[in-house]
Amino acid sequence: MTAWQRGAAEMGAIAGLFHPSTPKPVDPARVRSMAAAMAHRGPDGAGEWTAPGVGFAHRRLAIVGGAAATQPVATPDLRYAAMLDGTILNHAALRAELRALGHRFVGEGDAEVVLHGFAAWGPAVLDRLDGAFAIAVHDAATQTLFLARDRLGAKPLHLTMLPDGALIFASELKGLLAHPLLRRAPDAAAVGDYLTLSYVPDDACVIAGVEKLAAGHFLLVERARPLRGARRWWGLPGGGDAPGEALLGELRAATARGASGERPVALLLGGLGDAAVVALAAEASARAVSTVGVGDDTGVSARFATAHRRAALDDLPALLTDLVAAFDEPCGDPAALTAMAAARGSGPVVMSGAGASVMMEGARWRRFARRERWRRWRWTLPGLGEAAVDYALAVGAANPGAVWSAAGGQQVPQRFAAAWGGGDPLDAALRTDLATRLPGQVLTIADRVGMAAGAEWRTPFADPKLVTFVLSLPAGVRGARTSPLVGAMARHLPAMPVTAPPPPVSQWLRGPLRAEVAQLERSRFLAELGWFDTAHIAASIERHRGGDDGHAALLWRVLVLERSLTRLFGSPASA
Repeated sequence: MTAWQRGAAEMGAIAGLFHPSTPKPVDPARVRSMAAAMAHRGPDGAGEWTAPGVGFAHRRLAIVGGAAATQPVATPDLRYAAMLDGTILNHAALRAELRALGHRFVGEGDAEVVLHGFAAWGPAVLDRLDGAFAIAVHDAATQTLFLARDRLGAKPLHLTMLPDGALIFASELKGLLAHPLLRRAPDAAAVGDYLTLSYVPDDACVIAGVEKLAAGHFLLVERARPLRGARRWWGLPGGGDAPGEALLGELRAATARGASGERPVALLLGGLGDAAVVALAAEASARAVSTVGVGDDTGVSARFATAHRRAALDDLPALLTDLVAAFDEPCGDPAALTAMAAARGSGPVVMSGAGASVMMEGARWRRFARRERWRRWRWTLPGLGEAAVDYALAVGAANPGAVWSAAGGQQVPQRFAAAWGGGDPLDAALRTDLATRLPGQVLTIADRVGMAAGAEWRTPFADPKLVTFVLSLPAGVRGARTSPLVGAMARHLPAMPVTAPPPPVSQWLRGPLRAEVAQLERSRFLAELGWFDTAHIAASIERHRGGDDGHAALLWRVLVLERSLTRLFGSPASA
């Protein structure tokens, strides 16, 4: 049986509370309500567990057949308790190894593997886990809480400290918002980040004081001891000289890992990465694979004789409302809305080429490298930016100054600089993308859209093994004039654009969403908050109505932001 069979996957939601100072009693109803706020992530089961000073709650989404173990899980002596949101691909091998060490398992769920693995190896268990996961473990003997997130950030984990000293955590922001002691106040810097990038980075949050555990990090909280920061347990590997011709084999392996299991997988169609996944999945399948997309599929479904469904964008206002509710924080990528339409009704598992733009855009890296090399040559000229600033421009970061009057957004170049690390500019650009855009935008969209649709969204291009291989390719291969993906898939795919056509945002704003645009124009929230140049927003709306499409991207970004902030805070006075 494959890793996805026998009830292995335990997607859903986790939430919890821990008192770091003294073991105060925890009301089970409190953590239960936090998990219930994320019921869409786990409509198929729920459970909670409490002990002095700690409480866990879990919601389960049934992805595969068989009965997974109820969560949270605990060892017979109650020393350890654990929860998991995600999948451990190598659970069978780890379970066999742990059984050989004397550990006894009640069921076949992945959470028990995490539980007994932590009991046997402590935090070092993370090095042995393959998959996408966010985990929580409590150790009663040492009075510690252990939180961890997978290597690339496929599964989310939010946390904050409450005024009474308790630490709370949840898969989604709405889980934290269910706690009555959480103070809701907007964070200006995070809003500026969003206006600059079109997403809120993983090291920021629109609610002041809330943090996201970084990808590849863990947090160990010890009772009655000073709180230490999160520690990195995995980092991007170094370069190498892997042969470029081996890329196709690695792509096949990553796609096979994503397509494995006993439930049908629907493949989302859009850009070149999606087409590559369809081609490789169809190649390995004895039956027609299922595809779904919004708009023209560029001949991919016909070429591979897929069972194709065209998703409709029938009610854009309702879809926008659902998008805002699913993400909590604003997501300014309009492709997230079309993805939500496609994922709905597609079954319990969807898969796409999300992440291919991060991993395989050789042309963009080449343009950036040319600019960066020129900058180094002319570094003495005044006014030229640092490498991170140039990179921000290369990936499409916008200057929010036109509509933004508050402090914030200026830290984006510094964030890129922190992830930069120097060295070859092509390598630095890829590593910066993997550290920022992949977890903050690409995998966030996959997680929130998938969970909102009641599905697990698998992303072969964000498979850590594939990422490790791509990083081992020589920079000349990754930055070649032809994208490495185009080269690897040349014999498999029809001629098609490297990126999917952008959604028709201008048409949306002038058509089905014109009432929402009119509401944005008279938004009391933005006016009362005092952070925005509302006159500039109104002028942009008027020009857009007059046929100037150059304002569409900005207006979409601001529209999603206004809807998100209004939903989170109600009004500036209550924030």
